[in-house]
Amino acid sequence: MALMADKKIKKINLKKLLRVWFAIAKIAVQDQMISSLSGYLFLVGKIFRFLFLFVFLFSVLSATKTLSGYTREQVVVFFLVFYLVDTMSQSLFRGVYWFRALIVSGDYDFDLLKPMPSFFRPVFGWTDIFDLITLFFLLGYFAWFAVTRGLVSGLESVFLFTLLFVNSLVISFGIHLFVCAVGVLTTEIDHLIMVYRDVSNMARFPTDIYPQGIRLILTFVIPVVVLITVPAKSILGLLSLPWVIISVLLAGTFLYSSLRFWKYALAKYSSASS
Repeated sequence: MALMADKKIKKINLKKLLRVWFAIAKIAVQDQMISSLSGYLFLVGKIFRFLFLFVFLFSVLSATKTLSGYTREQVVVFFLVFYLVDTMSQSLFRGVYWFRALIVSGDYDFDLLKPMPSFFRPVFGWTDIFDLITLFFLLGYFAWFAVTRGLVSGLESVFLFTLLFVNSLVISFGIHLFVCAVGVLTTEIDHLIMVYRDVSNMARFPTDIYPQGIRLILTFVIPVVVLITVPAKSILGLLSLPWVIISVLLAGTFLYSSLRFWKYALAKYSSASS
């Protein structure tokens, strides 16, 4: 049944998938706003968490004007790019946190019967509206900070940053899909996704501060360098063309590998009805 469902992917039109995603997002918003007080308190908590982290950042940097050769303003850009990528990924790919329950209960069998890609519900099955709200404020502050501090090197850097930001989302999707595939094989998801979150937190600061061995792991094993550091360097005009090519190739390779692993996991899936 899993393989039959997987063959339906080619028949699905992107416009229909977007309508399904908007319907799921609407349900998620309604669910989150059932208790308006708790919903607003959750949003306020997210905002305060971000502000406190910002205070921490400036406190750390107040004693020095540079960090591994980067100015304080450039380090703030790395910090902001991390939160842009992380917030967007957490909002779009939130379904991974609910996927284990679908596997354990057998409810995922019903999703495989629906005319949509088999990975759609596992990855896109939930949307965090509060992350999207904070994302708009964060994006506005990022643009204001980069422009007023004279950190944007030109329109070409803005275009390159946009391209590499989308590239980061492709990699993030691949990581979340890989975690879901492991969940199909082992029903273990929560710990693995938290490992990814912890490792990605290492990129809040320029990854140049880490030893070369760790940088290699953060580039080719869990590619948080491509996720965060590369887009941040592009907006600052510090990225070379070879790194752009490497980043795009890594994203394509990672996405292809994750899709293949997902297909393998579905082939091994023992549904509740089998």
